[in-house]
Amino acid sequence: MLKEFVEKIVALAGPQTVVNEGLAYTDRQLSVIAPPVLSMVPLLTLTGLVDLVKAKMDDLKTDGYLLHVCSHTKVQLVRKFTDAYGRRVVLASSTCEDGQPFAFGKFMDREEFAIGLLSRFVQSPDLQEVVKMASALTASQVVLAEDDGVSQRTTVKQGITLKENVTVKGRVKLSPYRTFREVAQPESEFVFRLRSRDGSVPECALFEADGGKWKLDAVLAIKLWLDSQNLGVQVIA
Repeated sequence: MLKEFVEKIVALAGPQTVVNEGLAYTDRQLSVIAPPVLSMVPLLTLTGLVDLVKAKMDDLKTDGYLLHVCSHTKVQLVRKFTDAYGRRVVLASSTCEDGQPFAFGKFMDREEFAIGLLSRFVQSPDLQEVVKMASALTASQVVLAEDDGVSQRTTVKQGITLKENVTVKGRVKLSPYRTFREVAQPESEFVFRLRSRDGSVPECALFEADGGKWKLDAVLAIKLWLDSQNLGVQVIA
């Protein structure tokens, strides 16, 4: 009982400080009680972020904030300096919701493949060529592919009246929707491949072939777009 009484008194006492070789130590762990920060405003577009800055929400002083392009899908409006508690306030954050992206690296039937190209890519000559090739493959065709690792030569026989040799380009330049719609979608290279089994209709696939450079291009495109809005806020990427 006496032990518990002594421990209670010690617990109620204030922290003790000991100085050893010029360094101060305390026998208690202290935690800073920080006040709440401003809640972050979630946005889905760059336009919304621009409108928020122009509206000067919370009496925004633009010279005290930065627009940070975190990635090809996220931009944040952050305070330049941390507060007294070491926190960097994020006033607003815009995130690109990309829905269901195109399945790169996956072989799929020609209809699913063509629909994906037409709905998830910016129109271009290379895209039209790939769509044309994919759409021309039907169940009535017998396809034999010769593959040299660079291109594929496909022999298409239709009934007994038509025989056509088509060389499939090994690399194509396309612009999928992968970042905010306000900026130009970055163009990158893809490997286009056909795969046929037992004479069936070939499956189609696109494989990314730029090592992820498109993400850097998208970040720079976002920065250039934000700079062009003349918001008076420095943009870093």
